[in-house]
Amino acid sequence: MITRHSGSRRVAFGVNVLGKVRREACARALGVVAAALMTGLILLAVLAVLAPHLIHPASALPAARSEAPPPAGLFFKGAAADALFEAPTVASDVEIDVSGQIARVTVRQHFVNPSDAWLEGIYVFPLPERSAVDRLVMTVDARRIEGRIMPREEARQVYEQAAREGRRASLLSGERPNVFVTSVANIGPGQEISVEIQFQDRVAYSDGIFSLRFPMVVAPRHTPGGSLPMVKSPAQAPARPGNRGQPISFRLDKEGPAPTTGRDLFGPVRPPRDGPHNPVTLQVDLDAGVALAALESPSHEVTIEPQPSGRRIIALADGSVPADRDFVLEWRPAIGGAPEAAIFGEEIDGESYLMVTVVPPAPDSGGASQDVGPRDLILVVDTSGSMHGRSIEAAQKALRAALERLRPQDRFNLIRFDSNADALFPNLRGATPEHLRLALRAADALEAGGGTNMRPALELALDGAAQPGRLRQVVFMTDGAVGNERELFQIIAARLGATRFFTVGIGSAPNGYFMRKAAELGRGSFTYIAHSGEVAERMGRLLRKLEQPALTDLTVGWPASAGKAVETSPMPLPDVYAGEPVVFAARLPDVPLADLEGAMLLSGKRPGADWQRRLPLAGIASAPGVAAVWARAKLAQIEDGRSLGRDPAEVRSEALALALQHRLVTRYTSLVAVDDEVVRPDDAALDSAEVPRNLPAGWDYAKVFGSPAETMPLRQLPAPLLRKAGLQGQQVALPQTATPATQLALSGLGLVALGAFLMLFTGRLRRAGGADA
Repeated sequence: MITRHSGSRRVAFGVNVLGKVRREACARALGVVAAALMTGLILLAVLAVLAPHLIHPASALPAARSEAPPPAGLFFKGAAADALFEAPTVASDVEIDVSGQIARVTVRQHFVNPSDAWLEGIYVFPLPERSAVDRLVMTVDARRIEGRIMPREEARQVYEQAAREGRRASLLSGERPNVFVTSVANIGPGQEISVEIQFQDRVAYSDGIFSLRFPMVVAPRHTPGGSLPMVKSPAQAPARPGNRGQPISFRLDKEGPAPTTGRDLFGPVRPPRDGPHNPVTLQVDLDAGVALAALESPSHEVTIEPQPSGRRIIALADGSVPADRDFVLEWRPAIGGAPEAAIFGEEIDGESYLMVTVVPPAPDSGGASQDVGPRDLILVVDTSGSMHGRSIEAAQKALRAALERLRPQDRFNLIRFDSNADALFPNLRGATPEHLRLALRAADALEAGGGTNMRPALELALDGAAQPGRLRQVVFMTDGAVGNERELFQIIAARLGATRFFTVGIGSAPNGYFMRKAAELGRGSFTYIAHSGEVAERMGRLLRKLEQPALTDLTVGWPASAGKAVETSPMPLPDVYAGEPVVFAARLPDVPLADLEGAMLLSGKRPGADWQRRLPLAGIASAPGVAAVWARAKLAQIEDGRSLGRDPAEVRSEALALALQHRLVTRYTSLVAVDDEVVRPDDAALDSAEVPRNLPAGWDYAKVFGSPAETMPLRQLPAPLLRKAGLQGQQVALPQTATPATQLALSGLGLVALGAFLMLFTGRLRRAGGADA
């Protein structure tokens, strides 16, 4: 009994000891795992904070500089494997002289080389889409070198040769009608070179308000298909003997210069964490020609100084601002001061050039019925990543404003697009309370993410399904951040039919070229909304235009004194909506301004009535710049031929001849200025740096340059999200965000919980082991 009992006790003891040892070993092992997990999580958090500093290009500076604080800014690799140099900085001064509806603009860009290397600076910047760029002056050490207009390839070769030979040179090229590139070669260490650009523009007038818009930043562009076309600016060329360097081309398909900088179709974009860059000063000398009731800038804080002559000097209140949003200046004439008609003229070499603005009477003043009958309204909204934040909020307000004004006899549909496109309904639906409630909930549920692929949305909206007796209108809301404009223009021209196509530009820096040209091809109008506070007023104007009849079939008749070869642009004249003026330019070959007499006859049609206006041509005062305005309009008309099926070679030949005649920078011509003096030593390398652009104000960097979002159609979303939107079974999408933030957060929390559980479990094992002991 005793022996058996003792044996049992020994066995039990042995089992307890073995169990305790195993529990302690297990506890130690689990404790090690838990500690490792917690340590790993802590290290990951520390690395996440320090990573931007650890990978900054400045960390790769040679050891000789390690004693100094690491410099901030953007750096590029030079010719030597271990060499880094700072990018050139650019500051711009803008002066705008406005006389009536003509604006002459001077932009001075100051390139500063902060490094000890010889640099070629390359800067991408915007100009108004209708600007006629006709002058380039490079200033070096108080010497001014005038630029020459040349065919694009010839100008590039002249620039390359000067760069190879060590001479300072500047090249101005147009990549789009509203996107330009300045290249400056052989900027010496610590030196500054100034490039002066001049262009002609015209002031917009609509709904009784004059508006001047100067873009300051080229927004990142999305190009569908995954391939970015290469813009050929100064191309890589062989170095002369003894020279280690060579000019590097502005190639859009090369890798970005620094890992901390995003890149798109037009080069690098500066991350917001690096702070604003490329400062701009701006001053407007305004001679409105009429008494003013209001003058303001909705985009920037400004100061206004009245002059004894009646002119006004407008300047930025802060002196200089980052180039991250468009500058807008608006003025409203005093009652009775708005022009009913205005003709500006310029004579060059015995030829007359005219710019004509005619404001038709208000639609309700002619006695004709304003009932346009039933309408089919298709609302298209951009929900790509660039619309994140204030832009998508403005778009949602605009959608709500449009939906709430629909009448029972109207039909509508809602289309949203990012990388993909989806429609709310398979086809048009009547504006019933039930359908409108669904559409309003869909609009409120929209989120921004993904790419900007417009083609599917255009094909959905412009399906050619117009019915007799119904007015079909498309309102397209976007920031226009695309690089395939020409392809989209071709789609609009081919599929428009009887539809009228209106564009609404959203955000701080919309692609004005795409927005305006798309509306022009679509026989509609362009509305610009910078932020949500402007939605009510500007959408109200647009919706009134949609609800009131257009002035159509416009024609112009000329008296005998104008000659028989008048060239009018654009032609045919576009439709005109309520509050919109008729604006066109004309060239009268071999006709001096003094010989003009008689009247020009402008005719059009309104519902139930004809419309006419006669404008006297005698005594037109000369206004410099009108010829450039006509040439720019004529070039746009020629270029439209590419979208309408004309032979590209014929388009190029005609456009090139006109651009050379009027000294205008186009896709076929460039301005180049070259200094005769050789300044760079034979043994010095020439490195190239692209000046990074700012991200437009209000844009989210991660949404634009983060992982592209894969948009899931709404019908594939989980049921809770369907119920949240109130759209079970409908054909609209709720875009995901550009990064899986929710999944990452849940994964992190799960790991933390696992570590805490393991630590708690090991603690219990230790306590249990202690109790057994």
